[in-house]
Amino acid sequence: MKFIVTTLFLLMIFVFGFAQPRYYKAQMHCHTTNSDGGYSPQDLAQKYFDAGYEVIMITDHNYMTHEAEVNVPGMLVIQSEEITFSRHMNAFFLNNVILPEADDYSCEMAINDVIEQDALIMLNHYCEGLFTEDSWAVSADEILSWPLLPNMLEIWNTGTETIQTHDDKSIWDAILTAGSVIWGSATDDFHPSVSEALEFNKGWNMIWLDSLCAINVYESLLNGNFYASTGVEISNYEVIDYGTHKIINIESNNADKIAFWGPNHQVLFEVSESFASFTLDSHDFVRIELTKTGFLGMGNKYAWTQPVFFDQTTTGNLCTKSEPNINVYPNPTDNYLNIDYNQFNKEINNIKIVNNLGKVFYQNQQISNYNKQIQLSTDMWAAGDYTIIVELTDKTIVTIKVVVTK
Repeated sequence: MKFIVTTLFLLMIFVFGFAQPRYYKAQMHCHTTNSDGGYSPQDLAQKYFDAGYEVIMITDHNYMTHEAEVNVPGMLVIQSEEITFSRHMNAFFLNNVILPEADDYSCEMAINDVIEQDALIMLNHYCEGLFTEDSWAVSADEILSWPLLPNMLEIWNTGTETIQTHDDKSIWDAILTAGSVIWGSATDDFHPSVSEALEFNKGWNMIWLDSLCAINVYESLLNGNFYASTGVEISNYEVIDYGTHKIINIESNNADKIAFWGPNHQVLFEVSESFASFTLDSHDFVRIELTKTGFLGMGNKYAWTQPVFFDQTTTGNLCTKSEPNINVYPNPTDNYLNIDYNQFNKEINNIKIVNNLGKVFYQNQQISNYNKQIQLSTDMWAAGDYTIIVELTDKTIVTIKVVVTK
Protein backbone atom coordinates (compact mmCIF):
# COMPACT_ATOMS: atom_id res chain seq x y z
CA MET A 1 0.00 0.00 0.00
CA LYS A 2 2.85 2.36 0.89
CA PHE A 3 4.47 1.66 -2.47
CA ILE A 4 1.23 2.49 -4.31
CA VAL A 5 0.75 5.78 -2.45
CA THR A 6 4.37 6.78 -3.06
CA THR A 7 4.06 5.94 -6.75
CA LEU A 8 0.87 7.99 -7.11
CA PHE A 9 2.51 10.91 -5.31
CA LEU A 10 5.51 10.83 -7.64
CA LEU A 11 3.20 10.57 -10.64
CA MET A 12 1.31 13.68 -9.49
CA ILE A 13 4.60 15.56 -9.13
CA PHE A 14 5.56 14.54 -12.66
CA VAL A 15 2.21 15.48 -14.21
CA PHE A 16 1.59 18.75 -12.38
CA GLY A 17 5.13 19.84 -11.62
CA PHE A 18 6.42 19.57 -15.16
CA ALA A 19 3.38 20.67 -17.14
CA GLN A 20 4.38 23.25 -19.75
CA PRO A 21 2.05 25.86 -21.28
CA ARG A 22 1.11 25.06 -24.85
CA TYR A 23 -1.65 25.38 -27.41
CA TYR A 24 -4.66 23.06 -27.25
CA LYS A 25 -6.85 22.53 -30.30
CA ALA A 26 -10.53 23.32 -29.68
CA GLN A 27 -13.75 22.96 -31.66
CA MET A 28 -16.34 25.51 -30.56
CA HIS A 29 -19.28 24.92 -32.94
CA CYS A 30 -20.59 21.46 -33.85
CA HIS A 31 -23.86 19.54 -33.73
CA THR A 32 -25.05 16.07 -32.75
CA THR A 33 -28.19 13.98 -33.02
CA ASN A 34 -29.55 16.04 -30.11
CA SER A 35 -30.44 18.64 -32.75
CA ASP A 36 -29.58 18.45 -36.46
CA GLY A 37 -26.21 16.68 -36.44
CA GLY A 38 -25.32 13.25 -37.74
CA TYR A 39 -23.30 11.85 -34.83
CA SER A 40 -24.11 11.12 -31.20
CA PRO A 41 -22.28 13.30 -28.64
CA GLN A 42 -19.97 10.41 -27.74
CA ASP A 43 -19.14 9.57 -31.35
CA LEU A 44 -18.63 13.21 -32.29
CA ALA A 45 -16.26 13.85 -29.39
CA GLN A 46 -14.30 10.72 -30.32
CA LYS A 47 -14.14 11.83 -33.97
CA TYR A 48 -12.69 15.20 -33.00
CA PHE A 49 -10.28 13.63 -30.52
CA ASP A 50 -8.99 11.34 -33.26
CA ALA A 51 -8.37 14.48 -35.37
CA GLY A 52 -6.13 16.01 -32.67
CA TYR A 53 -8.63 18.04 -30.65
CA GLU A 54 -8.48 18.19 -26.86
CA VAL A 55 -11.38 20.60 -26.19
CA ILE A 56 -14.89 20.39 -27.60
CA MET A 57 -17.97 22.57 -27.18
CA ILE A 58 -20.98 20.69 -28.55
CA THR A 59 -23.43 23.42 -29.56
CA ASP A 60 -26.77 21.85 -30.40
CA HIS A 61 -29.71 24.14 -31.09
CA ASN A 62 -31.39 25.10 -27.81
CA TYR A 63 -29.96 21.98 -26.17
CA MET A 64 -27.08 21.84 -23.70
CA THR A 65 -24.95 18.71 -23.86
CA HIS A 66 -23.96 17.80 -20.31
CA GLU A 67 -20.32 16.86 -19.82
CA ALA A 68 -21.44 13.55 -18.28
CA GLU A 69 -22.93 12.53 -21.66
CA VAL A 70 -19.44 12.18 -23.15
CA ASN A 71 -16.55 10.05 -21.98
CA VAL A 72 -13.50 10.33 -24.22
CA PRO A 73 -10.25 10.18 -22.23
CA GLY A 74 -8.11 13.20 -23.02
CA MET A 75 -11.03 15.27 -24.34
CA LEU A 76 -12.34 18.16 -22.24
CA VAL A 77 -16.07 18.75 -22.79
CA ILE A 78 -17.38 22.26 -22.09
CA GLN A 79 -21.14 22.46 -21.53
CA SER A 80 -22.44 24.59 -24.39
CA GLU A 81 -25.43 25.39 -26.59
CA GLU A 82 -26.31 27.27 -29.76
CA ILE A 83 -29.02 29.69 -28.65
CA THR A 84 -31.25 29.64 -31.71
CA PHE A 85 -33.80 32.33 -32.47
CA SER A 86 -33.90 34.70 -35.45
CA ARG A 87 -30.13 34.77 -34.95
CA HIS A 88 -27.68 32.23 -33.60
CA MET A 89 -25.30 32.68 -30.66
CA ASN A 90 -23.11 30.05 -29.02
CA ALA A 91 -22.98 29.98 -25.23
CA PHE A 92 -20.09 28.26 -23.43
CA PHE A 93 -19.61 27.11 -19.80
CA LEU A 94 -23.32 26.89 -19.12
CA ASN A 95 -24.92 25.43 -16.03
CA ASN A 96 -28.40 25.27 -17.54
CA VAL A 97 -29.91 25.32 -21.00
CA ILE A 98 -31.17 28.69 -22.30
CA LEU A 99 -34.50 28.54 -24.12
CA PRO A 100 -35.30 31.65 -26.21
CA GLU A 101 -39.07 31.33 -25.92
CA ALA A 102 -40.11 34.97 -26.26
CA ASP A 103 -41.22 36.04 -29.74
CA ASP A 104 -39.06 39.15 -29.46
CA TYR A 105 -36.02 37.33 -28.11
CA SER A 106 -32.90 39.26 -29.14
CA CYS A 107 -29.12 39.17 -29.07
CA GLU A 108 -29.16 41.56 -26.12
CA MET A 109 -31.40 39.16 -24.21
CA ALA A 110 -29.13 36.22 -25.07
CA ILE A 111 -26.08 38.10 -23.84
CA ASN A 112 -27.81 38.91 -20.56
CA ASP A 113 -28.96 35.31 -20.10
CA VAL A 114 -25.42 34.04 -20.64
CA ILE A 115 -23.88 36.61 -18.30
CA GLU A 116 -26.30 35.52 -15.56
CA GLN A 117 -24.60 32.10 -15.68
CA ASP A 118 -21.08 33.63 -15.71
CA ALA A 119 -20.67 32.03 -19.13
CA LEU A 120 -19.19 33.23 -22.43
CA ILE A 121 -21.03 34.01 -25.68
CA MET A 122 -20.18 34.21 -29.39
CA LEU A 123 -22.14 35.74 -32.28
CA ASN A 124 -22.34 33.20 -35.12
CA HIS A 125 -22.28 33.53 -38.94
CA TYR A 126 -23.36 37.15 -38.83
CA CYS A 127 -22.46 38.41 -42.33
CA GLU A 128 -24.45 38.59 -45.51
CA GLY A 129 -23.56 35.95 -48.07
CA LEU A 130 -24.79 33.18 -50.33
CA PHE A 131 -24.88 30.70 -47.45
CA THR A 132 -26.15 33.06 -44.75
CA GLU A 133 -29.84 33.58 -44.07
CA ASP A 134 -30.87 37.23 -44.22
CA SER A 135 -32.08 37.19 -40.61
CA TRP A 136 -28.62 36.16 -39.39
CA ALA A 137 -26.87 39.24 -40.79
CA VAL A 138 -25.73 41.79 -38.20
CA SER A 139 -23.88 45.03 -38.94
CA ALA A 140 -21.09 46.55 -36.90
CA ASP A 141 -23.33 49.51 -36.05
CA GLU A 142 -25.99 47.22 -34.62
CA ILE A 143 -23.47 45.25 -32.56
CA LEU A 144 -22.01 48.49 -31.19
CA SER A 145 -25.52 49.65 -30.22
CA TRP A 146 -25.95 46.78 -27.77
CA PRO A 147 -25.39 47.66 -24.10
CA LEU A 148 -23.08 44.64 -23.76
CA LEU A 149 -21.08 42.98 -26.51
CA PRO A 150 -20.51 39.24 -26.99
CA ASN A 151 -17.10 37.93 -26.01
CA MET A 152 -16.39 36.64 -29.51
CA LEU A 153 -17.32 36.92 -33.17
CA GLU A 154 -17.32 33.83 -35.36
CA ILE A 155 -14.99 35.31 -37.98
CA TRP A 156 -14.75 31.96 -39.78
CA ASN A 157 -17.66 29.51 -40.03
CA THR A 158 -16.82 26.63 -42.36
CA GLY A 159 -20.44 26.15 -43.37
CA THR A 160 -20.75 29.72 -44.69
CA GLU A 161 -17.10 30.27 -45.69
CA THR A 162 -16.44 27.22 -47.85
CA ILE A 163 -16.91 29.57 -50.79
CA GLN A 164 -15.97 33.01 -49.54
CA THR A 165 -18.49 35.58 -50.65
CA HIS A 166 -17.75 38.36 -48.19
CA ASP A 167 -15.10 39.79 -45.89
CA ASP A 168 -16.50 39.51 -42.40
CA LYS A 169 -13.23 40.76 -40.88
CA SER A 170 -14.29 44.26 -41.88
CA ILE A 171 -17.09 44.08 -39.29
CA TRP A 172 -14.63 42.86 -36.69
CA ASP A 173 -12.26 45.72 -37.51
CA ALA A 174 -15.08 48.27 -37.37
CA ILE A 175 -15.91 47.17 -33.83
CA LEU A 176 -12.26 47.29 -32.81
CA THR A 177 -11.83 50.70 -34.45
CA ALA A 178 -14.72 52.00 -32.34
CA GLY A 179 -12.71 51.09 -29.24
CA SER A 180 -14.48 47.89 -28.19
CA VAL A 181 -12.67 44.68 -27.32
CA ILE A 182 -13.96 41.52 -28.98
CA TRP A 183 -12.13 38.35 -29.99
CA GLY A 184 -12.27 36.38 -33.25
CA SER A 185 -13.07 32.65 -33.45
CA ALA A 186 -12.95 30.02 -36.21
CA THR A 187 -15.23 26.97 -36.23
CA ASP A 188 -16.51 24.06 -38.28
CA ASP A 189 -20.23 24.41 -37.51
CA PHE A 190 -20.14 20.70 -38.29
CA HIS A 191 -23.37 18.72 -38.86
CA PRO A 192 -22.56 17.60 -41.67
CA SER A 193 -24.98 19.40 -43.97
CA VAL A 194 -23.63 18.62 -47.45
CA SER A 195 -20.22 16.94 -47.38
CA GLU A 196 -18.37 15.68 -44.33
CA ALA A 197 -15.04 16.05 -46.14
CA LEU A 198 -15.72 19.75 -46.72
CA GLU A 199 -17.10 20.52 -43.27
CA PHE A 200 -15.05 18.56 -40.72
CA ASN A 201 -11.80 19.85 -39.17
CA LYS A 202 -11.71 23.00 -41.31
CA GLY A 203 -11.89 25.75 -38.67
CA TRP A 204 -10.74 25.71 -35.04
CA ASN A 205 -9.12 27.68 -32.23
CA MET A 206 -5.73 27.10 -30.66
CA ILE A 207 -6.04 27.98 -26.96
CA TRP A 208 -2.95 28.74 -24.84
CA LEU A 209 -3.22 26.86 -21.54
CA ASP A 210 -0.98 26.04 -18.61
CA SER A 211 -2.85 22.75 -18.32
CA LEU A 212 -6.07 21.24 -19.63
CA CYS A 213 -8.96 22.12 -17.33
CA ALA A 214 -12.21 24.07 -17.72
CA ILE A 215 -11.18 27.10 -15.65
CA ASN A 216 -8.01 27.56 -17.72
CA VAL A 217 -10.00 27.36 -20.96
CA TYR A 218 -12.48 29.90 -19.59
CA GLU A 219 -9.76 32.37 -18.58
CA SER A 220 -7.91 32.05 -21.88
CA LEU A 221 -11.04 32.60 -23.97
CA LEU A 222 -12.13 35.49 -21.76
CA ASN A 223 -8.76 37.21 -22.13
CA GLY A 224 -8.13 36.37 -25.79
CA ASN A 225 -5.26 33.96 -25.24
CA PHE A 226 -5.94 31.99 -28.39
CA TYR A 227 -5.77 32.27 -32.14
CA ALA A 228 -8.21 31.15 -34.83
CA SER A 229 -7.06 28.91 -37.67
CA THR A 230 -8.12 27.06 -40.79
CA GLY A 231 -4.75 25.35 -41.20
CA VAL A 232 -1.95 27.84 -40.53
CA GLU A 233 0.16 27.15 -37.44
CA ILE A 234 1.83 29.84 -35.35
CA SER A 235 5.15 28.55 -34.03
CA ASN A 236 6.35 31.66 -32.18
CA TYR A 237 4.45 34.76 -31.12
CA GLU A 238 5.33 37.49 -28.67
CA VAL A 239 4.35 41.02 -27.76
CA ILE A 240 7.01 43.08 -26.02
CA ASP A 241 5.83 46.21 -24.23
CA TYR A 242 8.39 49.03 -24.07
CA GLY A 243 5.92 51.57 -22.73
CA THR A 244 6.17 54.00 -25.66
CA HIS A 245 5.71 51.23 -28.22
CA LYS A 246 5.18 47.50 -28.58
CA ILE A 247 7.18 45.15 -30.77
CA ILE A 248 5.25 42.19 -32.12
CA ASN A 249 7.10 39.19 -33.52
CA ILE A 250 5.35 36.28 -35.15
CA GLU A 251 6.51 33.18 -36.99
CA SER A 252 4.76 30.28 -38.68
CA ASN A 253 5.83 26.85 -39.85
CA ASN A 254 3.64 26.93 -42.95
CA ALA A 255 2.48 30.48 -43.76
CA ASP A 256 3.91 32.34 -46.76
CA LYS A 257 2.31 35.74 -46.11
CA ILE A 258 1.77 37.78 -42.96
CA ALA A 259 -0.37 40.92 -42.85
CA PHE A 260 -0.86 43.34 -39.96
CA TRP A 261 -4.35 44.87 -39.99
CA GLY A 262 -5.23 48.05 -38.12
CA PRO A 263 -8.02 50.58 -37.63
CA ASN A 264 -10.57 51.06 -40.41
CA HIS A 265 -9.74 47.67 -41.90
CA GLN A 266 -6.43 48.88 -43.30
CA VAL A 267 -3.32 46.79 -43.91
CA LEU A 268 -0.51 48.50 -42.00
CA PHE A 269 2.30 46.16 -43.01
CA GLU A 270 2.64 42.99 -45.08
CA VAL A 271 5.42 40.57 -45.99
CA SER A 272 5.58 37.45 -48.13
CA GLU A 273 7.52 35.57 -45.49
CA SER A 274 6.92 33.12 -42.64
CA PHE A 275 8.31 35.58 -40.07
CA ALA A 276 7.44 39.22 -39.44
CA SER A 277 8.11 41.91 -36.88
CA PHE A 278 5.97 45.00 -36.39
CA THR A 279 6.24 48.05 -34.13
CA LEU A 280 2.92 49.27 -32.74
CA ASP A 281 3.40 52.92 -31.83
CA SER A 282 0.91 55.08 -33.74
CA HIS A 283 -2.24 52.98 -34.11
CA ASP A 284 -4.85 51.98 -31.54
CA PHE A 285 -4.59 48.29 -32.33
CA VAL A 286 -3.21 45.75 -34.72
CA ARG A 287 -4.20 42.16 -35.47
CA ILE A 288 -2.36 39.65 -37.63
CA GLU A 289 -3.58 37.49 -40.49
CA LEU A 290 -1.29 34.70 -41.68
CA THR A 291 -1.90 33.00 -45.03
CA LYS A 292 -0.76 29.77 -46.62
CA THR A 293 -1.49 30.38 -50.28
CA GLY A 294 -3.25 27.60 -52.16
CA PHE A 295 -2.85 26.62 -55.79
CA LEU A 296 -3.70 29.62 -57.99
CA GLY A 297 -4.93 31.43 -54.89
CA MET A 298 -7.64 28.83 -54.22
CA GLY A 299 -7.89 26.82 -51.03
CA ASN A 300 -5.95 29.32 -48.93
CA LYS A 301 -5.37 28.47 -45.28
CA TYR A 302 -5.38 31.16 -42.58
CA ALA A 303 -4.69 32.02 -38.98
CA TRP A 304 -5.85 35.12 -37.14
CA THR A 305 -4.41 36.43 -33.90
CA GLN A 306 -6.42 38.45 -31.44
CA PRO A 307 -5.95 42.23 -31.57
CA VAL A 308 -3.08 43.85 -29.68
CA PHE A 309 -4.04 47.23 -28.24
CA PHE A 310 -1.56 50.06 -27.93
CA ASP A 311 -2.96 51.48 -24.69
CA GLN A 312 -3.16 48.22 -22.73
CA THR A 313 -0.22 47.02 -20.65
CA THR A 314 -1.43 43.43 -21.06
CA THR A 315 -2.94 41.96 -24.17
CA GLY A 316 -4.75 38.82 -25.17
CA ASN A 317 -1.72 37.19 -26.69
CA LEU A 318 0.70 34.40 -26.05
CA CYS A 319 3.22 36.30 -23.98
CA THR A 320 4.44 39.75 -22.99
CA LYS A 321 8.10 40.11 -22.08
CA SER A 322 10.24 42.86 -20.62
CA GLU A 323 13.52 43.82 -22.26
CA PRO A 324 16.07 41.04 -21.55
CA ASN A 325 19.42 41.48 -19.81
CA ILE A 326 21.27 41.83 -23.10
CA ASN A 327 23.27 45.00 -23.69
CA VAL A 328 23.15 46.41 -27.22
CA TYR A 329 25.26 49.51 -27.83
CA PRO A 330 25.64 52.08 -29.13
CA ASN A 331 21.92 52.49 -29.80
CA PRO A 332 21.23 54.47 -31.96
CA THR A 333 24.36 53.64 -33.96
CA ASP A 334 25.90 54.75 -37.22
CA ASN A 335 28.84 52.43 -37.95
CA TYR A 336 29.02 49.46 -35.55
CA LEU A 337 26.90 47.53 -33.10
CA ASN A 338 27.87 45.46 -30.05
CA ILE A 339 25.64 42.69 -28.75
CA ASP A 340 26.86 41.89 -25.25
CA TYR A 341 25.21 39.07 -23.32
CA ASN A 342 27.85 38.47 -20.61
CA GLN A 343 25.26 39.11 -17.90
CA PHE A 344 22.65 36.92 -19.58
CA ASN A 345 22.39 33.60 -17.72
CA LYS A 346 20.60 31.58 -20.41
CA GLU A 347 22.14 29.86 -23.42
CA ILE A 348 21.47 31.36 -26.83
CA ASN A 349 20.77 29.20 -29.87
CA ASN A 350 20.38 31.77 -32.63
CA ILE A 351 20.57 35.51 -33.21
CA LYS A 352 19.01 37.17 -36.22
CA ILE A 353 18.30 40.75 -37.18
CA VAL A 354 15.38 41.88 -39.33
CA ASN A 355 14.95 45.25 -40.98
CA ASN A 356 11.82 47.38 -40.98
CA LEU A 357 10.45 45.43 -43.94
CA GLY A 358 10.49 42.20 -41.96
CA LYS A 359 13.35 40.71 -44.00
CA VAL A 360 16.03 38.71 -42.20
CA PHE A 361 19.10 40.95 -42.53
CA TYR A 362 21.60 38.99 -40.42
CA GLN A 363 21.63 35.54 -38.83
CA ASN A 364 24.17 33.73 -36.66
CA GLN A 365 23.52 30.17 -35.55
CA GLN A 366 27.11 29.59 -34.44
CA ILE A 367 26.68 31.23 -31.06
CA SER A 368 29.40 31.08 -28.44
CA ASN A 369 28.05 30.88 -24.92
CA TYR A 370 31.57 31.50 -23.56
CA ASN A 371 32.79 34.61 -25.39
CA LYS A 372 29.47 36.39 -25.03
CA GLN A 373 29.90 39.37 -27.31
CA ILE A 374 29.27 39.99 -31.01
CA GLN A 375 30.36 43.10 -32.91
CA LEU A 376 28.79 43.96 -36.25
CA SER A 377 29.64 46.65 -38.76
CA THR A 378 26.62 48.72 -39.78
CA ASP A 379 28.44 50.80 -42.41
CA MET A 380 26.47 49.17 -45.22
CA TRP A 381 23.13 49.17 -43.39
CA ALA A 382 20.44 51.56 -44.46
CA ALA A 383 19.15 54.02 -41.89
CA GLY A 384 16.06 52.79 -40.06
CA ASP A 385 14.69 50.53 -37.37
CA TYR A 386 15.99 46.99 -36.89
CA THR A 387 14.94 44.25 -34.51
CA ILE A 388 17.41 41.83 -32.91
CA ILE A 389 15.73 38.49 -32.31
CA VAL A 390 17.42 36.18 -29.82
CA GLU A 391 16.28 32.56 -29.70
CA LEU A 392 17.24 30.67 -26.54
CA THR A 393 17.91 26.95 -26.40
CA ASP A 394 14.57 26.48 -24.60
CA LYS A 395 12.86 28.05 -27.66
CA THR A 396 12.01 31.26 -25.81
CA ILE A 397 12.40 34.35 -27.98
CA VAL A 398 13.43 37.83 -26.82
CA THR A 399 13.82 40.90 -28.99
CA ILE A 400 15.52 44.29 -28.85
CA LYS A 401 14.88 47.28 -31.09
CA VAL A 402 17.89 49.04 -32.67
CA VAL A 403 18.02 52.32 -34.61
CA VAL A 404 20.66 52.87 -37.31
CA THR A 405 21.38 56.48 -38.28
CA LYS A 406 23.45 57.89 -41.13
